[in-house]
Formats: sequence, C-alpha cells, structure tokens
Amino acid sequence: MKRITPDRLSLTSIYLEAYFGQSVFAIATGFPWRSGDNNFLITNNHVVSGLNPLTKQPIDENGSVPDRLLVWMLDSSGLSSWSSIEVPLYDDQGRPRWLQHPTLGPQVDVAALPMTIGSDHRFFPLNEVDFGSFRVKISQDVFIIGFPKGITGSGRFPIWKRGSIASEPDIDIDGAPKLLIDSATREGMSGSPVIAQYTGYYQNDPGKMSPEDWFGSDRVFLGVYSGRILAEDEIEAQLGIVWKPKVIDEIIAGGTRPA
Repeated sequence: MKRITPDRLSLTSIYLEAYFGQSVFAIATGFPWRSGDNNFLITNNHVVSGLNPLTKQPIDENGSVPDRLLVWMLDSSGLSSWSSIEVPLYDDQGRPRWLQHPTLGPQVDVAALPMTIGSDHRFFPLNEVDFGSFRVKISQDVFIIGFPKGITGSGRFPIWKRGSIASEPDIDIDGAPKLLIDSATREGMSGSPVIAQYTGYYQNDPGKMSPEDWFGSDRVFLGVYSGRILAEDEIEAQLGIVWKPKVIDEIIAGGTRPA
C-alpha cells in the first residue's frame, strides 16, 4: 500500500458545513488552534453568525442564520479517512458560543469557536506548526489553503490556491489589522489559513548582504482569509482580505461572546 505523506499544512485546513435546520447554509473553511488545554476552531465571524460583516444583515436571502457546524476531521485511524463532528453554535440559553474580537467585535471577521476533540479524531493546530520568521514583503507568493466552491483535493484534503501580497503588509487597511492579496479566490474559502512562502535567495534588505540573508525555502503564517473586496465585476478586482495573525491571539486572550 502506498504511503500517504501530505504536506503538514494540508492537515490543518478543515472542511466546514454550516447548517440551518436540515439545510446546508454554506460551505467554508476553518483551522484548529490550541491555547493551553483549550482547543478552538478558527474561521470567519460571518461563517458562524451568518451575517454580512459590513451590513450586519443576514447573508441568506430568507434571513436564516446557521445553528451548527459539521466539522470534518481526520479519523485517528490514519490519513485517509474523515468523519464529521457536529458543533453547536449556540448554547442551551440560545447564546452564541463563539468568541469575537474584544474591542472591535464583528468588525474583525474572525471568530474562535471552542471545540472538544475526542480520541476518535486527529487534531493538527496551526499554531503548533514550526513556521519561519522572515519578514514578508509586498508581491511575495502566498497560498490560501481551503475549499473553493466546496472542491477538495481528494477526500477532505484542501486545495492550495496561489496568490501574492497586494498591499504593504506592515500597513493596516483602513486602520484595521488586515492586508490584501491578489488571488482568484472563491466561495468556500472563507476562514482559510493564508501562508506566505519564499523559495530562493532571501535578502532581508534588497541590495545589501547581511547575516539575516538565507538561501532555501520557508513559510510564515500570514493570517485568515475572509472574502473578496466587492466590485461590480469580481474578476476585475480579485483582491482578497486577510486578517493578521495577532487578531487570533487577541480573541482567545480576551474575546467576548456576542450579545
């Protein structure tokens, strides 16, 4: 039998089905995160709330919002079998279970949903990946690892969509901790991890040699993808929004449940 050796990051992106009653509300992406003894599913706020992050109105034309997620996890038996965990989005009192940003609330389109993982499933927290620490720069390659239009790369393995950093990564967009990428992303990729990758000779300061230069290949976690900038023709823009990693730490450290 052929041995399966997927990329470590292909194990982190999780296929999500958001349900309202018995109907599939949407397909999306998430990824695991561990903080101490607590496990979280990181995805977009609009995935769990069902609300447009700009208008705060339901995305569904009938006004429905999801009540639970089916989270597709690798079985503990190996790397070729998945089964779903049903995760409620509301507690017994009808209150949202997810955490949102402590100061900006749903304006930051990232949410952390507490999860309990049993022995039947494997959990691969993204924040336990040994990423590099090189400084990301505009125009560098990125990969959005998710499920465009619900398409998978066999089983429930994700699709790696390529793009590039389109805005200066050190500068926030409209005062919010996010940046833009240039990529032909699609529905189903909301909540995907975005990875910056560099291969070749890296110069920390182009034009000058320094001890910080290196040759090879490395990756850093760039943030959480949350959709495209709206335009009259989405093909003309193809600009995606990525929330910076620090918002995850801020949500888990001091996040609040929506009222």
